[in-house]
Amino acid sequence: MIAEQSAAEKHFLALLLILVVVLVLGRLVAILFRRIKQPVVIGEILVGIALGPSLLGVIAPDVQAFLFAATDLPFFKLVASLGLVLFMFIVGMEVDLDVIRSSGKRAVAISLTSIALPFALGFAVLGTLLYDDHKCVAVEQEVAGEVSTEKPCAPVSAEVEEKIADREKAIDKAETKGNEPPKPLTGKQTDFVPFAMFIGVSMCGTAFAVLARILSERNMFKIPLGLLLIACAAIDDIVAFTLLALSTALAGQGSASDVLVILVELAIFTTVLFALVRPLLERLVLKPYRANGNKLGPDQMSILLIGLLLSAYITSRIGVHELIGAFLFGVAVPRRNAANLFHSIADRLEGVSVQLLLPVFFVIAGQGVNLQGLTTSDIGPVVLILLIACVGKFVGGAGAARLTGVPKRQSLAVGTMMNTRGLAELVILQVGRDAGVIDDKMYTMLVIMAIVTTAMAGPLLKFVYPDRWLNRDIADAERKRTSASTDRVVVIVDEVADALPLAEVAAAYGGGRATGSVTLVRFTDPAGGLESFADELGEMKTLRETVEAAGLGCQVITRASLDRGRDVVAEVERLSPGAVVIGRGDADLTDSLRHTGSDVLIPSTTLVGFTSVQVPAGGSNASTAALEMGVRLAMHADIPIVVEGSLSGRTKRQLRTLGVEQVSVTAGEHSASIGTGGDGSDSNSGNGDTIDVYPGERDRVTLVESLGGWVEKEPIILGYV
Repeated sequence: MIAEQSAAEKHFLALLLILVVVLVLGRLVAILFRRIKQPVVIGEILVGIALGPSLLGVIAPDVQAFLFAATDLPFFKLVASLGLVLFMFIVGMEVDLDVIRSSGKRAVAISLTSIALPFALGFAVLGTLLYDDHKCVAVEQEVAGEVSTEKPCAPVSAEVEEKIADREKAIDKAETKGNEPPKPLTGKQTDFVPFAMFIGVSMCGTAFAVLARILSERNMFKIPLGLLLIACAAIDDIVAFTLLALSTALAGQGSASDVLVILVELAIFTTVLFALVRPLLERLVLKPYRANGNKLGPDQMSILLIGLLLSAYITSRIGVHELIGAFLFGVAVPRRNAANLFHSIADRLEGVSVQLLLPVFFVIAGQGVNLQGLTTSDIGPVVLILLIACVGKFVGGAGAARLTGVPKRQSLAVGTMMNTRGLAELVILQVGRDAGVIDDKMYTMLVIMAIVTTAMAGPLLKFVYPDRWLNRDIADAERKRTSASTDRVVVIVDEVADALPLAEVAAAYGGGRATGSVTLVRFTDPAGGLESFADELGEMKTLRETVEAAGLGCQVITRASLDRGRDVVAEVERLSPGAVVIGRGDADLTDSLRHTGSDVLIPSTTLVGFTSVQVPAGGSNASTAALEMGVRLAMHADIPIVVEGSLSGRTKRQLRTLGVEQVSVTAGEHSASIGTGGDGSDSNSGNGDTIDVYPGERDRVTLVESLGGWVEKEPIILGYV
């Protein structure tokens, strides 16, 4: 009894020392990584690696052996496992099912595609190419001297032989000193399917916490893209950990029927959790929380902890990892109409799980990473793993986003953020290593992939979705919340007598919605004096009444200016309209106005009596902007479209949804023509088209999204009152 107490005390003292070392290093690294704008979790992972055989084991092997004795590591794992259970519960609570529901099919499509493609590539490509070199793993024998593997390695790999030899030395050393010896190791051959599945799962994970932190730092929650990414990451977590549960079940030594039983039992547990336990939690936790003024009492916290630990225990007994139960219970906790419930729970648990217990997990994870064990022959596999991980997530996420109507720039941001990994990825890898599915070398290569993809997420996001695009999207989202901004148009008036065609185009641009508005802007020469200013105000009033007669709201801005061009651009930046209509005399302002994000429209004739609108086909930004303007005209005046070229099937479907008919050119037909001004490289309009369109520097939503709320309206009838 005394010897057992002495051994337990040694384990505890070793844990205290490790906590001190890791917490001190972790805080120092956290300060550094915040300064270089990288996720702190990367620094914590690197601390764990540095304390393992990769660095400390090389420069001070005796110190490393003292801190991480083989007999202490199982005790450390118990502590780390408790921290992971609490952490996965918090991750599960971050999954807001309401956000997933509100994001609809788009989030589901993006998430499933960004999982399916990297999983398939990981399973088929990496699994096939790397299996033979990494199918032999070293596992602990449950009973010393007993070899009980169904498939012993034949032959045993050099890595496994070295690990077995090192463990035998540790056993001899412990027995010599009269200490408790660690368990011996033996070689085991993992099957292809669980190996390939774990590789596939490791390719498709997304770090919810890291992603949310990056979105918060860049204020991306102010735009719909932020909520879409959160929903996608939440679905990713659910699917990835479901696949992890399946992989864990397959990693066991049971038959196919045993695996099927495990999956059925897991499905029953999940059904009970959401159908019975969730309503019970609403009654026992949520209602008292609301009644207590949104304060979490000790009784409610105890109920949550009991449910959490019991769920982890049940899933472990079923045959999948206990972390799956903790995650599912976190997802099941109800929190609708419960302000700050998540933060109330997380604030109490994060101090223990994230700051105290998880550092032990980083130490355990770092002990399995041996960079010294990698050779030049491993460079190719590491590069291939990184390539598959990045291509699979980026192409899957960005491609699905684009196909579901996310603008080009934002779809690139989706692909970049879905490639973010972090602590969740490390959890997946640790589960695979503990299950004896991947060896230490494969584990090391996958940890490198996790670190690189997490570190590159922030800088790459700024590259594909720079601040100037983000700020424009934030401003656009704010305008949509307040004034249906996509239908707001500004008319720059030079000569009032020539402004009627400009006003007609403005009316057509925003005339489909009651909230469409036109702002008439005129800057005058102060040398004209007050009398001239008063006359121009009267003329602008007449023009405003003309626009209002078409059923649109209209405001007039008239002021004196010493630098008209500069003041015009500044006013457009302030108003942030969807489009700016200018005359040909102001064509030199086109480039400057495009940089504000607004489309620039230059009409050449009045819109009177036309029976169709001729639009260009093409995939460029200029063609897209011109097509949208043409569709606005067609919808407003209830006329068909004549297409120059061939539209994509997707665009044709959108036209049908909007009720716009596409017809062929008819002889003698009076068609309003929409011309493209390119992407701004040439601001010289002179094609004689009814309207030349120069695209603003902004991402574009689909036609259905921008125009789907339009209502039927009478054809444009404008004229001086």
